[in-house]
Order: sequence, then structure tokens, then C-alpha cells
Amino acid sequence: MAKEYKGKPRRRNVCRQLRVIALIMFALLRYYLDFLIDKLFGLYYNSKVKIIDKPQSKLVVESVTTLARKIRKREVTCEEVVRAFIDRIHQVNSLLNAVVDERFEEAIEDAQALDKDIADGKIKQADFDNKPFLGIPFTTKESTACKGLSNTFGLLARESFKAEFDADVVDKVKNAGGILIAVTNVPQLNLWQETFNPIYGITNNPYNTTRTTGGSSGGEGSIIAACGSPMGIGTDIGGSLRIPAFMCGLFAHKPSCDVVSTHGLTFRTGEEKNTMVVAGPMVRHSEDIIPFLKVLGGENVAKLKLDDEVDISSIKVYYVTDPKDPKVSPIRDEMNKILLRVVRHFTQTNSKPELVNFEELSYGGKIWRYWMTQEPDTNFNRDLTNREGELNSVVELCKYVIRCSDFNIAIMFNLINGLLPAENEEWAVETTNIIYNKLSTLLGTNGVLIYPSAPWPANYHYSAVLRPWNYNLFAIWNAVKFPVTQVPLGLTDEGLPLGVQVVAPPGQDRLTIAVAKELEKAFGGFVPPFEM
Repeated sequence: MAKEYKGKPRRRNVCRQLRVIALIMFALLRYYLDFLIDKLFGLYYNSKVKIIDKPQSKLVVESVTTLARKIRKREVTCEEVVRAFIDRIHQVNSLLNAVVDERFEEAIEDAQALDKDIADGKIKQADFDNKPFLGIPFTTKESTACKGLSNTFGLLARESFKAEFDADVVDKVKNAGGILIAVTNVPQLNLWQETFNPIYGITNNPYNTTRTTGGSSGGEGSIIAACGSPMGIGTDIGGSLRIPAFMCGLFAHKPSCDVVSTHGLTFRTGEEKNTMVVAGPMVRHSEDIIPFLKVLGGENVAKLKLDDEVDISSIKVYYVTDPKDPKVSPIRDEMNKILLRVVRHFTQTNSKPELVNFEELSYGGKIWRYWMTQEPDTNFNRDLTNREGELNSVVELCKYVIRCSDFNIAIMFNLINGLLPAENEEWAVETTNIIYNKLSTLLGTNGVLIYPSAPWPANYHYSAVLRPWNYNLFAIWNAVKFPVTQVPLGLTDEGLPLGVQVVAPPGQDRLTIAVAKELEKAFGGFVPPFEM
């Protein structure tokens, strides 16, 4: 008996060692497989790179805050600002394919009307306080309703469909003085990490036109980074704000849930409860995040206490270098180095940052998959038909094989996902609560978590099909409904944007935004994809 008792721990130790060896071997295999994929895609794409020209007007590189101040002081007219961005879109969109519908003439007329009211004294200085974006052009994704503009969601079943009303977020920005100039490309039904669809085609990254912009707000990411729009409204259910912001070197903020209305975002009415979907700002400069978020949130934004002063030196900083999700590709050296540079920066501004590592973080993709099945009034197969029927997944997959489908490979992945066994509900809810409670307790009301954005910078077009789960690094924060700010941190040697996510518990948005501002000062923030 004694021999048997002593043997069990030995066997357990051997099993642990074997598991560790197996994980190491698997990680090495994944690393070299990813490397091979990039090499093969590079052989095809590297000779096809096109460079975007620098802008003709310096106005388009200014922050929203700076442009608004110049309009207020009459240093520039609303029409000059609007025309500058429209001209920039004309200059770059043939290369990027970001803007898919526009209202340029109407926008110029709107700007002219504002300039006349300013000149006539009808708009006084006090009015600028109520309309912080007076005369500022903006864009939004095509799946967000903008009256009179394309609203197809990339679905052939909705081809030529025009929105009959403005989404609440669009209406709010217009009421704040913003001038809508265009809508931008999206993946089919917004459910993919690259922006392409059979109606409008694929959107290119301005830093390298053979690389993805991410999705689903990929058109926004592309045109804002190219300085064709000073600000854009994105949406996020599984990284759709933050993936394009990372790929295109922008700031983006996924707000706490139930702050910004979802009415007019794809099929949503705004009445849905307990949804992961949020709308949020995409900008080039961190100073624009809070003014934009205040407008989008309206009265609800008061709960975020965005005007409360944040002392960076007192913020507790925690970080994760690798959540060890087995479905996510190994995180490459350049991504790890930039995250650790952020950590080192905070050793100079406050108490020593602490490494966080607990097993539940590795299940981010699995819990997000479960919560997608709990989204209110959502039936993926029905939505694909514009809610005029319900798609048969097996039939559609067969049609795709023989090239008779109206849908692309991203939709096929989602259909296959729906045929796979569901996640265990009890386990998913429990794991979500564990992550939520552990991080809420750890971070409290004065802590943030620095988290990796991706295994590597913007990848080649279509290559995400071969490693489809890397979005798990973003999706986990939708599942637990934490606010996140995506922060740009310069460029790689290849000229591609780097960045990290800054995470906090619900209601603590001001902390992640304050950290984003600090990192912009330390690392330089947005770097244009052209020579100035």
C-alpha cells in the first residue's frame, strides 16, 4: 500500500511534465506554421504593395479638438474643413476602398449654411459649447443607419438598400454639430475580422495595401488612418472597434455597456437587454476620445464620471503577456516587447506593475462563443436572409463548395461554428463570473490591465482564414463587458502599427482613457501612413 501511495504523486508529476512538453511542442508547431503562412502569402503579395500619397491640406492631420477650436476662433471655415476631408477621400479611396457611399454635396451645403449662420451672428460662442463638433465632418460604418445612404451590411439580400432613418449615435453627433460625409465598408453582417463582402469588395490598410484593416469597423479604420475622416463611429461585439484601430494605428474606445444607444446598429432597435454590442469612438488623437464619448453617450455618460480628475501616478497597473489561449497563435517578439515597454514606462510613474496570470483568461474565446448564443433577438441564419427566411447551414455550405453561394468564406466559418456542439452553459456562466469577479476585485476603482492586442501586427489579406481565433484576445472583454481603450504605440520595422489594450472594470472608462493619454505622450501616438 505504501509503495502504491508513493507512486501516485510520481505518476502525476510525469503527467504534468508530459503535458508541459506537449504544450511546448504545440506552440513551436503553431509558431512555425504561422511563419510559413506569412512567407507564402508574402510571396504573392509583397510585389503588390501600393503607397498612399501625403495629403494636400494640413487640416486633415489635425485633431478634432484642434479643428473645432479653429472653427470657433474663425481661423478656418466649416466649408474649408469639410472640403479638405472630401478631397482627401477622393485622393486615397481608389487605393483603399474604404468609403462605399457618400453625401459630399450635401455636406458642403451643410458647412456653407453653418458658415453663414456664424457670419450672421446666429451662432454665438455659447452655441459652440452645446455643439462641440460644429462643422466637423465624420464617418461611420455602412451597417450603422444613416438616412439616404447605403445600409446593406454587405449582404446581397440587402443590395441597394438605403437607410430610412439615422441611428441614435449618428443623430447625436449631428446634433452636436457634426457633418456626416460618408459611410464605410464592413464584412458581411459585421461578423469577421477582415473587411470584405461581395457588394463592395475588400478594404485595404493604408500602411500597406496588401494587409488587412481588421473588422468589422475596417472601413472606418482605413479612412481615419489615411486622414480622410477626423473621427468615426465604430461598433464592437467581438473586437470590431479595437481590431481595426490596432491594425490601422488608431485610438478606439469600447465603452462600458448600456451607456451608448444601439438603435440603428444593423438590426438592433435599442430595446435589447444584456447585449455585448456597443458603439464607440475611433480617432487619431487621444484628446478626442472623451468629447466624442460624451456626445455618443448623451445623458447616460454621467455614470462614467469622465470629468473626474485621474492621477496617473496613483493608478495601479497590472499586465498579461500571454493569456495562453490554445486557439490563439503564439505572440511574437515585437508584440511582447512593446507591451513590456509599456510596463517599464509605468515603473517610472507609479508603483511597480504586477504580472497577472490565471487560467480562466485562456477561455476568452469559449465564453464569448457562449454569450453570442445569448444575444437578444439574434438568429444568424435568419439575419443572413434579411430576416425574410432562415438559411440552412448545410445547404449553404454545399452551395459555397460549388460556388453558388451569396456569402463569403467568413460566413461559412460562422455557419460551421453554429453546427458545432454548444458550450456548456453552467461552465460558461461560472467562468465568466470568475473572470469578472477576479478582475473587478483586483483592479477596483483605481486599476487597469495592460493586455495584448494580437499575436502580430496587420496580417496579409485573407490569411486570417487560416488562424481564425486570434480575435479571442479582443472578444474576452465583450464577454465580461469591461471597457477597453485600444492604444497605438508606433510602428514596426516594416511600418505596421503596434499597440496594446488597456482594460478596466465597468464604469471605470476614465482610467483606460487617462492611461491612453499618458501612453500617447510617452510613445508618440498616431503615426501617419505617409511622409509629412
